[in-house]
Amino acid sequence: MRPHARSTSSRRGFTLVETGLAIIIVSTAMLAMLAANESFSKQNYWGERAAQAARLGGEIRERTMVLTTADPVTGTDTWGPEPGEAAVADWDDIDDYDGLDISGWAGTGPIDSAGQVIPSMNQWRQSVQVQSVDPTSLATVVADGTSEAVRVTVDVYWLDQPTSPGELMTTVTWVHVQ
Repeated sequence: MRPHARSTSSRRGFTLVETGLAIIIVSTAMLAMLAANESFSKQNYWGERAAQAARLGGEIRERTMVLTTADPVTGTDTWGPEPGEAAVADWDDIDDYDGLDISGWAGTGPIDSAGQVIPSMNQWRQSVQVQSVDPTSLATVVADGTSEAVRVTVDVYWLDQPTSPGELMTTVTWVHVQ
């Protein structure tokens, strides 16, 4: 008598279709992970720049916190830097900062809270606007120098190239009342 022979129809591996399907599934998952990683990297890079921009806006704010709204010598006669105040280090009141537009590419900025140019920050630009506002209605702009309240707005830009106007990264605004 012969022993029972095993059936030759039992499977010993994967078919070509099953293997191809597994490769497609794994490849799709890997591509999705790579796309997610790229997205996370871009968001992280943007977040890093946004935090740096907020810091640069805060540097101007910190610099002006101890200043008066009007010049201690000439009062409100002159809006902006007074004659003889050529450098940021000479500025002694907040309205001196109106119109300040400095950038790393130009070699003039950005500046820190001590008024010093921060080295190795060529791709940053700080732009400052100072406006007199009605102290009872801070949204109402009044003539320059006619109020003890001023609104300071600092726009911080990221510049890809020296001639680029830049991408606005943040705006820092505050009101200073004498």
